[in-house]
Amino acid sequence: MIWLASFPRSGNTFFRNVLHEVYGIASSTYHRDPDRNLDANFKDFPVVKTHLLPKDLPASLRDLPSVYIIRDGRDSLVSIAHHRKDIVAPGSDFYNNLLEAILAQEGSFFGGWSENVQQWTDKADVVIRFEDLIANPIEEVEKLRSIVDLPPPALEKLPSFKDLKFGRPAYGGGKGQNFKTERAQLHFRKGKIGAWQEELPPSLEKLLMAQHGPQLIEWGYAKPASAAPPKQKRVMIEANKLYSSDNDGIKRYLAELLNGLKVILPHLPEWQIALYDHKNIQPLIQREEAIEAPDSEFRTLDEKEAILKDRRKMGYEKKLLLFKIFVKKNLPTALYEPISNYYRQGPFRRMLQSIQQRAMRWRYRKKKDDIKAALQSADLIHVPLPQHMPEVPETSANILVSVHDLTHRLFPEYHTQQNIQLAEKGMQDLIRRKAHILNVSQSTLQDVQAAYHLPTERLHLCYEAADKSQFKPSLRQTNIDRLRKKYGLPDGPYLMCLSTIEPRKNLRNTLKAFIELKIQQPTLDISLVVCGKKGWKTGEIFSELDLERTDLCFTGFVDDAHLPLLYANAKVLCYVSFYEGFGLPLLEAMSCGTPVIYGQNSSMPEIAGAAGLPADPEDVSQICHQMQQLLTDEQLWQDKSREAWRQANRFSWLKAALETLQIYDKVIESSRP
Repeated sequence: MIWLASFPRSGNTFFRNVLHEVYGIASSTYHRDPDRNLDANFKDFPVVKTHLLPKDLPASLRDLPSVYIIRDGRDSLVSIAHHRKDIVAPGSDFYNNLLEAILAQEGSFFGGWSENVQQWTDKADVVIRFEDLIANPIEEVEKLRSIVDLPPPALEKLPSFKDLKFGRPAYGGGKGQNFKTERAQLHFRKGKIGAWQEELPPSLEKLLMAQHGPQLIEWGYAKPASAAPPKQKRVMIEANKLYSSDNDGIKRYLAELLNGLKVILPHLPEWQIALYDHKNIQPLIQREEAIEAPDSEFRTLDEKEAILKDRRKMGYEKKLLLFKIFVKKNLPTALYEPISNYYRQGPFRRMLQSIQQRAMRWRYRKKKDDIKAALQSADLIHVPLPQHMPEVPETSANILVSVHDLTHRLFPEYHTQQNIQLAEKGMQDLIRRKAHILNVSQSTLQDVQAAYHLPTERLHLCYEAADKSQFKPSLRQTNIDRLRKKYGLPDGPYLMCLSTIEPRKNLRNTLKAFIELKIQQPTLDISLVVCGKKGWKTGEIFSELDLERTDLCFTGFVDDAHLPLLYANAKVLCYVSFYEGFGLPLLEAMSCGTPVIYGQNSSMPEIAGAAGLPADPEDVSQICHQMQQLLTDEQLWQDKSREAWRQANRFSWLKAALETLQIYDKVIESSRP
């Protein structure tokens, strides 16, 4: 037995078919994919194909003779992105597949092209270039005679690439009853040398060369760069939001963006990015502290108390949390609940927030000289929302501000006067300082342009995303009995709403539509689960509605860790808001393969695409009709579920991080002579 190794999409399957047709040599495959069968007797085959690194092979077989096929990594990576889109994960996004394959995080994609090439070419007895294999298959296969006995070749049986693509190949099209000619056509895409030049986006080509350039140069696929190294670019990101007690959408946006940047930055050393808050400056790539998720609702008070005490720094916020836990542990529930409600609704909470803001400003003043010096030397300062603009010192550096929506101007009735003033003050400040704006949707960009008439070159677009590792369709198979008990969910199927309960989210009309649906079809087995904490004007929202129905469930606040399971097991997410700057819950539900009903306005059609059904937020009967459509037409539901996953896969935090870097670059370069 010998190993036939390669990075995926490097000609391994073509090689196996030549061995089979011309030399009559069958081969097997060794892999670790739990979703694919492994030949029980694979060791009895004369040739065994693998993409695994040498260290991942069975120890007893690791030192057997081996041949390695190497192909230009740019062609291989472009091809693997298509292969995933067409065969491995049909409907996934080519760009995001390619980005993930280039980065090969945590050893994925068989270690990544460079690592796979380096380990195998150091070990292999024979190395064959794909380009030579395509040009002269027999000459290259004959090189195996140095490590294995080959019979005389039947040259008349040599298959062409076209024969394999449109015929019935022994390998690459499926076997036996599972054989599909169309699968072979997808598997054998082009077999073309240099096809990457037609399909590799320039932004990803730069990242690919940064990651894999040394190996490409060593094997003659690329030439050493002759230009001077790129100029260092210094960026400061304002990060006070990371330490906020709220786990709102802005904090999540900032945390996910920073996590994406941390993955990419090691491959682009020209970027020097640091975070700053009211008291610290820290290089992003050196930041070891994890961004904390909110405490799990499953934790006991004793566990929360121990976690707090274990933290090294004892600020006043920590003392307040410990005091709150002490009170909750020692007061009877009947006494604690009214006190807690009075605290939330009374003046004390606002007083503490005011004290917190003053303390932040005081701490900031202590460090302001150091921070101001760092900001002055930066090429760009990125502020995650306009309300933080007043905290940015006057500086000559470029400023980029992320704008998530303009609800304070378009729908002031949904905000407090204080919120409106803070948001508008931030917007006016960034306009005065000629800042650039990063908009999270095309809809938001158009709103900003219409409201403030800014030059188009100062407006940029970069979408948010959902974490695909957390939100995924496979969770639909997970038992959620524990969550049903915790949140009081019904036993049967359910529609889901998710938002803070406030007027802008249009929960009132969603509830009215659901009640109308159940009146029209009383035997329909469906409940409505409303997830989210109370916001403001809940009395107006719930006025004159029958909330005591057994098919209505109000969960209150839902822990972030539980959201993916609730999305995945819902039949539909109802998110018929009056306005959204982006609408992250739509994307999270869609990532789980859950169809959506969304408001026909603002960014929601842009984000949802064909993943659900739109509705006029003011039209209760239309919302009801869309519910009825998705609940009673199984084929429609299946189609929308598939489209939901496809549409969600077009968004990625890694893509957002890379595009944000491109915006940084554009802003910095635009200010240079």
